[in-house]
Amino acid sequence: MDEPTDDAFDPSDDTIEIVLATEENTKNVGWFISDGPNAVEHQCNIPFYDCVKEGGNFEEADWKDQPCVRQARVSWRDNKSISWMERHLEMTQGFMLVGKAPALMVLGEPTHDRVALTEDERRWPDLNRAKGYIIPAGCGIILKKGTWHDFPISLGPAVTVFIINTREVVEALMSMEEPAPMDFGDCYKVRLADRYHGEKVRFRDPSPLVASLRLLDGINIDRRSSACTCGRSEGSITSIASSESTSDGENTVSFESPFGYCQGMMRTEVNEWGGPNANKVWVVPVINVESFVPNMLGPSVQPYLNRTQPELANRGWRDYGNRRGLGRLGTMFSRHGIPCTAVVSSDLVDNKEVMSLLHQFKDGDNWEIGGHGANNSNAGHAGLSKTEEASVISSSLETLGVELHGDEPKTWLTPGFSVTESTPSLLLEAGVETLLDFVDDDVPFKLVKEECLGQASQSDSLVCLPYSMETNDFSLVLERHLSPREYASALESHISQLAKESNESGTPRVVCLGMHTFVAGTPASVHELDKMFGRLKSRGSIAWATAQEVAKCVREGRIPPPNRSAVPSRAPLPKHVQPPETVQINCDRTGLLLVDFQNDFLAPDGFGAKLGNDPQKLRHVIDPTSEVLASARMAGLTVIHTREGHRSNLSDLTPLKAGDGTIIGSEGQNGPSMVRGQWGNEIIPELEPLQDETVIDKPGKGAFYQTDLSLVLKNSNIDTLIVCGVTTEICVHSTVREACDRGIKCIVLKDCTASYFDEFHRVGIEMIRAQNGLLGEVSDSKSIIEGLQKH
Repeated sequence: MDEPTDDAFDPSDDTIEIVLATEENTKNVGWFISDGPNAVEHQCNIPFYDCVKEGGNFEEADWKDQPCVRQARVSWRDNKSISWMERHLEMTQGFMLVGKAPALMVLGEPTHDRVALTEDERRWPDLNRAKGYIIPAGCGIILKKGTWHDFPISLGPAVTVFIINTREVVEALMSMEEPAPMDFGDCYKVRLADRYHGEKVRFRDPSPLVASLRLLDGINIDRRSSACTCGRSEGSITSIASSESTSDGENTVSFESPFGYCQGMMRTEVNEWGGPNANKVWVVPVINVESFVPNMLGPSVQPYLNRTQPELANRGWRDYGNRRGLGRLGTMFSRHGIPCTAVVSSDLVDNKEVMSLLHQFKDGDNWEIGGHGANNSNAGHAGLSKTEEASVISSSLETLGVELHGDEPKTWLTPGFSVTESTPSLLLEAGVETLLDFVDDDVPFKLVKEECLGQASQSDSLVCLPYSMETNDFSLVLERHLSPREYASALESHISQLAKESNESGTPRVVCLGMHTFVAGTPASVHELDKMFGRLKSRGSIAWATAQEVAKCVREGRIPPPNRSAVPSRAPLPKHVQPPETVQINCDRTGLLLVDFQNDFLAPDGFGAKLGNDPQKLRHVIDPTSEVLASARMAGLTVIHTREGHRSNLSDLTPLKAGDGTIIGSEGQNGPSMVRGQWGNEIIPELEPLQDETVIDKPGKGAFYQTDLSLVLKNSNIDTLIVCGVTTEICVHSTVREACDRGIKCIVLKDCTASYFDEFHRVGIEMIRAQNGLLGEVSDSKSIIEGLQKH
């Protein structure tokens, strides 16, 4: 008698149960094949071999078509989701595991013959009657006709599956160009997302059951073997799960296991964070200050010398990094005002020269000191029991804490890229708050205690920051053999691309620059890095921080900016003047005008510099202007950029402006100055226009002279402009005066405008708001942003 249908399966609340497959609990879906003493219960009389106990045929286990056999190599599925299930009504399928690791197979009872179901329901699996069956190594299952099934996945290293199928089905599957629902011959395959409105169906975490059954005990894995790695799944790489029995009886499961990120903790994504720097890339220089045990092999600048002992050449190179490279890097970052996180081997506390430098940079330049194990020769965590690893972590942190006068490190980088599945939870117990992590490449995330999900406090979670190999000097210099200039260029390109993505999406990115004192700290590398950081430091699309500073922002989050559609037609914007008042504007009729943020005025070798001016006097406005630009875009304001320049033949350059002809149009290192299409005429990357934003090319000081700006404003129905730009007393003032004569109201932001001369800027701002705003209003970036976000 068919039982009534259970309550509907809800992917948002329900997950598929995981059980160990046995002969008893698989009777509803097939026949379990094992190596137990009772594996052959039903015998048949085949009288050839005395040493063989012949088993009888499985009832209804047959094929309607010509059978075929094949094998497949299966790995772990990182996201624990089930996308497809299929059934066969006229044939049986068999799956046998060949390998040392168990596998997981999601199976559902047949629905085609359940009379209590509707016709439509019989065409789908009933997930309330589905389970994830853990099939031990060397075992298998023969499916009953009509049983719904997913394909097996490995619960450890990749494993081979021996499959019995039919030619018709295999050929039909091979003929498909891309995954799609299928109803061909005897193969009926459905996409579960079609049933559950795009919701992913997931199975429960199998790790607790696998661990309790010790199904991975005794599996020794060669970590260098490519056969032990699984493929990519949704952007992350999951490697094998190895289990090693230690001297005290504990089992350590590899950190890169398929059972989740680590034991007892769950990964949670970070939503909104970054505050006013949410549209920037956060750059964290991480200086590795490492100790190595004498006469043990380590990183090599001359690998072939590793064949000899004592290893004096490579050892001297590494030691030179701490003697000279650390100070060289610290001096460079200090000169640029860039904070750093130094991760330090605790064995170095006896090295007074190194500790003196670290104290100097910590106290004088606000460096953060993080933990990096005891040393980088034999302090890796792989193979340690949980008790041993906890002792290693606490000892290293306590040693550094004593040296730092009780200030134990809150950031950790595991030495030698050698971690276990227990590492994060043990770090959390030891008081670490931030983990420099090898998993993601540009976004932070949290690891939260499973029992605290949804209500975790700071003490219940780690913030993980991406410690990408793409920006690590080991990868770029020692492995890829980049020259110092190529190394610096690679870092600059990486940061610049992330800055562009952050600005376009409004979502912050994070990149940690892994630098070793004996690689990045060499003279040639520092020479090239110094120039590169000098260029990047002036860009407003980059936030420089220590690891702890980033983690603090991640924990604090931010209030999401308003949706464009949520901005009312009339939003009050406060301005900081006396007496306090509020400027009322209509956002639908307001535009943001960015005046002449171009290389010719802001770059060291542009037009302004050729006149003898200091471009650094203007660059402090880039950051607040980029924040206003991001808020204006989010609020849906019309954005207009201007740039001053002339035709290539200078036919629009007046003799008065040309002067003696030695500057405008004259050739320089980056082409002629003040000429359209040249480098100097380009808008700086931090404020780069979007594709749909208007750029006005103007030959004069004012943005209206000989341009179509008036037409653009008229067609866009704009009667108010928020004005940022350089320089205050010339191009900004000329534009504001021209706008005033045309009946366009201007609100000039005093911290988003600048002059090469401080007094000119001060007087220029005072003139605009003099006599009750004769030329316009004056406000600042904070007030404008607050007004846009509030309303």
